[in-house]
Amino acid sequence: METSKRWHTFPWGNVLFSMSLAAVFGYYAHGVHAAARGVTDWLLILPAAGIGITALLAITGAKVIDWYRQVAPVSHHASDDSARPALLFMGLLALYVLSILIIGFDLGSFLFLCLALYLQGERRWWVIICFGLLVSVPIVVLFIELLGVRLPTLLL
Repeated sequence: METSKRWHTFPWGNVLFSMSLAAVFGYYAHGVHAAARGVTDWLLILPAAGIGITALLAITGAKVIDWYRQVAPVSHHASDDSARPALLFMGLLALYVLSILIIGFDLGSFLFLCLALYLQGERRWWVIICFGLLVSVPIVVLFIELLGVRLPTLLL
């Protein structure tokens, strides 16, 4: 009885969808590599395909781990507020996207990282600020200086 219940609750749809998208990414990357006129063509496509495949495999692994945690015996029960951190983070992400045009990508990214760390439970202010600076500044410089992407910035 328990085995059949586990079998039916396994996230087959999520796993098959993610794996098929990963296969499409791989097929597309192979096609681009085969038809490339030079290094520039595949240098622009293959890293994006690799990141996409990696992300899809990570999502699939996370779904399987979530399924396993649900069916495995648990010694403690989840609280009723288990969705609250996720909802707060999604709200913070929406606020970040909306605020980029107002306060800029650089300051918005810094504030987003700091608030995200705070939501995750980090309470040491110096860790929050240092992490925000150490991550947001190189990302902004990478996009603006190396990739040449025009971003709305306030400070840089």
